[in-house]
Amino acid sequence: MALDTDTTAAEDLVRSLYRLGLVQREIARHALAELGSQGFTALAIVQKHGPVRIGDIAQWLSVDGSVASRQVAALAAAGYVRREPDPEDRRAHRITVTERGSHVLTVSHRRMVAAFAGALAGWTEEEVVALAEQLDRLRADFARAPEPPDTQEIRP
Repeated sequence: MALDTDTTAAEDLVRSLYRLGLVQREIARHALAELGSQGFTALAIVQKHGPVRIGDIAQWLSVDGSVASRQVAALAAAGYVRREPDPEDRRAHRITVTERGSHVLTVSHRRMVAAFAGALAGWTEEEVVALAEQLDRLRADFARAPEPPDTQEIRP
């Protein structure tokens, strides 16, 4: 059954997703204390795909290059990544994860898993798997969805 974008179910889902921001903030506060959620994601991208250029990181994060550059600068200042000249273009740099960065990713990941395991202690394994599958489906469907129509400017 297809949902009309104006349906109550879609509105309820949007509200629930807004409230997930609380979960994200708790994860960043406890599990990702050294990195924050954005730093963790940027570092994880470098770990998985590195060495990479800042433009690649920006593309994977869906952010402006200046945002990715600031995140990489913070990660480099903390000793989690290093910049190396790009052998194909000496004007550019490739970013790689340091041993310290790899360690903090591992520790942060373990903290996130522990935080979720505690929060989901009353859930069955099947419920957790079903939620993960539905979230993956939502992400994939959202990525394939057409751009929403332009909205009119909100006036006071």
